[in-house]
Amino acid sequence: MLAAALSGFVMGGTLIIAVGAQNSFLIEQSLKRQWTGLFVLLFIVSDAISISLGAMGFGLLLQEYPLLVSVTKWAGVVFLLWFAFNKLKASMADDALVLEMSKKQTSFKRAFLIAMAVTWLNPHFYLDTLLLMGNLASQWQLNKWWFVFGAIWASIVWFVGLSTLTAKFAHHMQRPSFWRWFNRLNAAVLGAVSIQLASL
Repeated sequence: MLAAALSGFVMGGTLIIAVGAQNSFLIEQSLKRQWTGLFVLLFIVSDAISISLGAMGFGLLLQEYPLLVSVTKWAGVVFLLWFAFNKLKASMADDALVLEMSKKQTSFKRAFLIAMAVTWLNPHFYLDTLLLMGNLASQWQLNKWWFVFGAIWASIVWFVGLSTLTAKFAHHMQRPSFWRWFNRLNAAVLGAVSIQLASL
């Protein structure tokens, strides 16, 4: 049981860290101190649902509907490119406007829709949690739910830790130059993820 849980924790942590769009969004919300706890909970619950469904074999069902996977993939590519373009555009504003935009409060509805999009419109999310983690969980047979438990704990540790650490150092990051380069890095990460998705 312990071996299964530890394996789930290690594999889950490795894959969660690689989901760049989610992490970029959470870092920005943590820096702005906007509904961070709710989005941490949303990402953890989303991981828990998807990994659990994968362990129950739903990943195999998804593979039987390639059109659905394709539609999700291209919707994710378009969204991520749009998101990246807006981050790049924001990085090119003058210092006063960059700082103003960094403090601008995003409506909860808009932030929530973006959080859902970077999760459920991201095919990497399905590939990593539903398919890969689901297949790995099934290999543990009777102990597969211990594997799932470990993976969910990895999600909790990562998202809580990332948001807490970011918020702790937020006061050191309220400079136009930081936000300018943060937006550029965000755009680069989102652009890279969209290119990876398009090539799948």
